[in-house]
Amino acid sequence: MESVVHVIGIIIVIGFMVFNIDDLIWDIICFASYRKRSSKVQRLPLEQLDSIPPKLLAIIVAAWHEENVLESVIDHFIATTHYPQSMYHIFLGVYPNDDATLDVAKKLEDKYQNVHMVINTVNGPTSKAQNLNNVISFIRKYELDHNWRFSAVTIHDSEDVVHPYELKATNFLIETYLLLQFPVFPLQKMPTWSNFFSGITSGTYADEFAENHFRIMRMRDYMSAVVPSAGTGFVISHEILDHYKNEPLFPEDSLTEDYKLSVKLALDGYSVHYVLESVPRLLDNGRVKWDYIATRSLFPSTFKAAVRQKTRWVYGITMQSLTLRDIISLDKEKVSFMLKYSLYKDLKTKFGYLLVLPGYLVFAYFVTSLFTPLPVMYQLSTLSGWLSVLLTVIMVYRQILRAIAINNIYGFRSVVASCLIPPVLPLRLAWGNIINFSATLAAWKKFIFGTPRYKKQARVAWSKTDHEFLSSEVLKRYYRNIGDVLLEKGYIDTYTLGKALTQARKEGKRVGEILLQNNIITEEQLMIAIAALQHRVFVKNVSLFKSDAINDFGEQFLTKSLFYPLFKLDDGYVIAQTEFTPVEVYNDLMANGFHIYITFSTKAKVLKAINNPPVSHNNVRDTVDALLKDNKITWEQAVLAVDNSDLMPDILKYMGLAVS
Repeated sequence: MESVVHVIGIIIVIGFMVFNIDDLIWDIICFASYRKRSSKVQRLPLEQLDSIPPKLLAIIVAAWHEENVLESVIDHFIATTHYPQSMYHIFLGVYPNDDATLDVAKKLEDKYQNVHMVINTVNGPTSKAQNLNNVISFIRKYELDHNWRFSAVTIHDSEDVVHPYELKATNFLIETYLLLQFPVFPLQKMPTWSNFFSGITSGTYADEFAENHFRIMRMRDYMSAVVPSAGTGFVISHEILDHYKNEPLFPEDSLTEDYKLSVKLALDGYSVHYVLESVPRLLDNGRVKWDYIATRSLFPSTFKAAVRQKTRWVYGITMQSLTLRDIISLDKEKVSFMLKYSLYKDLKTKFGYLLVLPGYLVFAYFVTSLFTPLPVMYQLSTLSGWLSVLLTVIMVYRQILRAIAINNIYGFRSVVASCLIPPVLPLRLAWGNIINFSATLAAWKKFIFGTPRYKKQARVAWSKTDHEFLSSEVLKRYYRNIGDVLLEKGYIDTYTLGKALTQARKEGKRVGEILLQNNIITEEQLMIAIAALQHRVFVKNVSLFKSDAINDFGEQFLTKSLFYPLFKLDDGYVIAQTEFTPVEVYNDLMANGFHIYITFSTKAKVLKAINNPPVSHNNVRDTVDALLKDNKITWEQAVLAVDNSDLMPDILKYMGLAVS
C-alpha cells in the first residue's frame, strides 16, 4: 500500500512540474530582459493624444439575441467617448431572423447618424466570425459609396463598457502599429464577506484576466511572442484589411475566431501591440486612482455558464487551432522561438487543467494524513518529497505574481478575497481551477465523442453567452469630469487640482472658474477641457474660417457677442463661441428658425478672426465647402478638416474623408 501511494505521489508531482517549470523558465527569461526591453518601450504620451487630427474609425458589434443590452451599450458608448462623433461609425451586425435585436438596432440607427445596422445575408446564428466578415464586407462597400477610408476597425462585444479614451488612443497608436489589443478587465462587485460566495465565479474571471492582461500579455508583447486577440478591444488597421483583400479575415471554422486570427496574423508576420496604459483620476477622498484604458464587461456568475463559456475557449484555442505537430513544423527562419514557445504554452492548457482534480485529491490525502495514520505520500528525503517542496515554492511564487496583478487592477480587498481566504489554498483559486478542469473535460468530450458540428474543420454556429449590462447609476463613474480631462492633458497636477476642488466647494464656484481666476490654467486649456466634456470641437485657428457668413452679422455685433460664424448652412450657422459668449445672442436667430451648431474657442482667437481682414480660401477650404454643400461630409467633419488644414495639405485624405 505504501509503495502504491509513493508511485501515485511521484506521478502527480512530476506531472505538475512538467506543466509548471516551463512557466518559471519563461518568467526568468522575461524578467532578465525586462529592463532592457522596457527601456525601448515608450509610454503613451497622454498629453499628445489630441495633437494629431482625428481619423475615421469603425467599430463593429456583432449581435445575436442582444436586445436586452444593445441599446444601453451603444447609448453609453456614444455618451462617454472622447472622440468627435462624426469621426467614428458603429456597425451593428444583426440577423434577419432576430426581430427583437433588429428593432433595437433600427432604433439606434434612427437615433444616431453614426450608427448603422448591417443585416446578415443569411439567418442566424452563424459563427461570430461569419457575422464579423459580413460586416467588414459592408464597410468596404460603405467606403466606396462615400469615398471614405476608415483608418482602423475595432471589434467590440455587445455588452462592453468601452473606455472614454480608447478611440483617441487608437487614433494615435494606429499610425505606428497595425494591430492593437486593449486590456479586458471583468467587472465585479467590491468583495465583502456577505457576497464572497455569491460572487466567487465572476471573481475567478477577474483574477485570471487581471493576471493575464496585466502581466502575461505585456510579457508576450515584450518577448515578440503571439499576443492573442481577446475578441473585444481588438483593433485592425486598414492596411491589414488591404493585405487580405476579399479573403474572409476571421476564420469561420473555429469557436474562437479571435485566437485563430491572431495566430494567422503572427505567422504572416503581423504582430499585435498590447496597449496597457492608464490615466490618473482624482477621487472624492483626495486619492489618485490610475484608470486603465481597458474594456470592462460582466462575465458569467454561475458555474454552469462559466463552464459552458470556457469549454468553448478551450476547445477553440487548443483543439481547433494549431496542433503540437503544426507548431514543431513551423519554419524556423520565419518564426521565432518565442513565438513558437507561446503557441505551445497555449496548447498545453488542455492537458495541464486535467491535473487539477488529482492534485486536489492528493492535497486532501495529505491533509488527512496529518490527523490519521495513513502512509506518508511525500517523504522529504525522497525525490518526490524535494519536488513537492519545489512545486510548493513555485505555487507560492505564482500566487504572489497574481496578487500583484489583482492589486493593480482591483485593489487590495480583491487580493484578500482572491489569494488569502483561506491561506495555503485560497477558495477562489480552487473554484476557478475546478471550473477550468470541468471545461477542459467537456472540451475533450466534444473533441472525442462530439457530433460533426464540433469537429476541427466543421463550420460552427455561434456559441454565445447570455449578457447583462450595468445600471445607469453604476455607469456614472465612467463619465469624465473637468478635473479628469485636465489631468489627462497634463494641464494640472493632482495636488493643485485637489486644492482647487476644496476652494471651489467652500466658495460655491465651479472648479474651472477657480483655476482660471488663480491663473493655474489658461482660457484655452479650460475651453479645450470643456469641449472634451461636452463632446464638441475646440477650434484652434478660427482665422482659417474666413467666410461670407460674417457679413450676416457685422463685425461690431460679433465683437460684442464674442462668437464667430465658421460656416453658413442651409438651416443655420456653425459658430465658434467662448467662455464669455452670452447665450441670449442666439435667441433671435433660433426664433427665426435658424439652427446654431456650436464649437468652442477662446476670446483672443475669435476677436482675431473678426478684426483681421479676410484671407483668400485655400484649396482645403474650397474642397470642404463643395463636400459640405453636397452632403458628402458633416459640418463637424468640415470644421475639423479646415482647422487642421495648416498641418498638411492633404488633410481630407489623412482623415479618410476624401480618398480620391
